[in-house]
Amino acid sequence: MSWDKKNKKASEEQGNPEAEILKGVILEKEKQIDEDKQKLLRTLADLDNYKKRMAQEREEIVKLSNETLILAMLPVLDGMERAFKATKNNKENEEIIKGLALIKKQFEDALMKFGVQTVDATGKPYDPHFMEAIMQQESDGPEHIVLEETQKGYLLYNKLIRPAMVIVSKKKGEK
Repeated sequence: MSWDKKNKKASEEQGNPEAEILKGVILEKEKQIDEDKQKLLRTLADLDNYKKRMAQEREEIVKLSNETLILAMLPVLDGMERAFKATKNNKENEEIIKGLALIKKQFEDALMKFGVQTVDATGKPYDPHFMEAIMQQESDGPEHIVLEETQKGYLLYNKLIRPAMVIVSKKKGEK
């Protein structure tokens, strides 16, 4: 072993104060680097979560932005349905009735493309989250079953935009 290496080794064993100070500084700087690295990783994760949340909110806004327009169009569909029912048994205007049925179907298909679905009510148990009971009618069958739908209810991407107006069964003799 050379004389320089022996002296270096000896000074290290004796505890060179400058070397100890430098080791401490290096350890502290490494600790600070690790902390900064963790902060950076957390910040990047927060940013990624924020981007995902904003994209999801933007998608939700786009989906539901048509709600006002769709609500304005539903009375038109209701009117078409009433006209179709009123002329359904009329044999004189069979071609007009077929045309009206086709237009109604096209209108419903167009609404479906934008996420509109009907609330299935007739024959189902009454659900106040999707239906509005406008009347109760005595029935021999089970209680709280929808007997008739007076106005269809609609969902827009599974969000209720108009409840179904229904007539609900009750036991005979109840008030």
